[in-house]
Amino acid sequence: MNTESIAPKKPRYLFLDNIKFLFAVLVIFQHVRVTYGGTGGWYYIEGGDLDLMSYIFFQTITSIGGLFQSSLMGLFFLMSAYFTPKSFDRKGLSTFWKERLLRLGIPLLLYIILINPILYYIVEVFEGLQESFLDYYLNQFQSLEQIIKFLTRSGPMWFLLGLLIFTFLYTLWRQLTNRISLQRYVPKELSIPKFYYLLLIAVALGFGTFLFRLLSPVDSFPWGFPFGFFPQYLMMFSVGIIAARYNWFEQMYQDSHDLVRIWSRIIVITFVVFYLYVFASIGFDADFSVLLGGPTLPALVFSLVDNIICMGMVFVLIPTFYTRFNTQSPLLENLSASAFPMYLVHPPVVVAVSLVFTFIPLFAVVKLVIVFPVSVVLCYLVSHYIIQKIL
Repeated sequence: MNTESIAPKKPRYLFLDNIKFLFAVLVIFQHVRVTYGGTGGWYYIEGGDLDLMSYIFFQTITSIGGLFQSSLMGLFFLMSAYFTPKSFDRKGLSTFWKERLLRLGIPLLLYIILINPILYYIVEVFEGLQESFLDYYLNQFQSLEQIIKFLTRSGPMWFLLGLLIFTFLYTLWRQLTNRISLQRYVPKELSIPKFYYLLLIAVALGFGTFLFRLLSPVDSFPWGFPFGFFPQYLMMFSVGIIAARYNWFEQMYQDSHDLVRIWSRIIVITFVVFYLYVFASIGFDADFSVLLGGPTLPALVFSLVDNIICMGMVFVLIPTFYTRFNTQSPLLENLSASAFPMYLVHPPVVVAVSLVFTFIPLFAVVKLVIVFPVSVVLCYLVSHYIIQKIL
């Protein structure tokens, strides 16, 4: 392939939009997978025993997909941070936050107050609940504990909550550096660290994550946010800020071949060693909660593996998409423009489609194969023809 025909004269970031669309599709797949595989948190999980082949299939995609999905979320926080400094500089504090609250805060608040309880109510009615929605809704406010639980159940919109938290921290940092004149200590130029330094950073972050998960395991969602991944997500958001300041994406583009080759090997080696360790020391029929947190060796190993793969994903996917997918056909441009609205509307769409297929006598794997693409298409249609008109 002639890379000169792809390389833009000025920085173009169409590849980021393409990755965002991939993100929306992967999120939809994850929640359809939980619906029929039964491992993970979601509104509706279809009951029933899985046959042996279905069990093996879902265990495989759950273990492999779960590891890579948690790592990919760090990449998406990095990407979300990339345009933050320029936006802040251009708009100023007040306008910047007005737009952030409109784009992130209002959808998050609407989801918590209305969409989330509606989805829970629909599923419970489907499972036999008799009371009206008004009674069900008002019952969420019977005590302070219930009110707090209601207001902190953000569901899959926890990503928006995370972006607001990290953006607030970035704003504090900007105000602090302006007040005490730290800008003069910031280097004018900064190259991407060599891969072995990045690997050491990932290992150090893994140890820090392990210590953090002693207090907040992966399966704990205090205030509706997966704080077990907080160190990784904050680190990746910070890297996105730094990458924007020093044009690291352009540096990745120039060194794309070496970066992809080295980090692809690291990801594969880490992945294989981790699964050999799990098979030898834990077993695939054991309780995998030992990986999620606590003072155990498996929890430490998982924290290290998770962060190494996350670092690798950054230096594999970004250069790959920059060199190969930094263009858009009219169709892909249309799809990528719908990525964020698709993410917003996918919970009610996935739940509705899943409930429609409940009484159809098909194997769980077959339902996954049908419900997933149907959900993606419906999410796009709703996003393109309804949500984008409103936004």
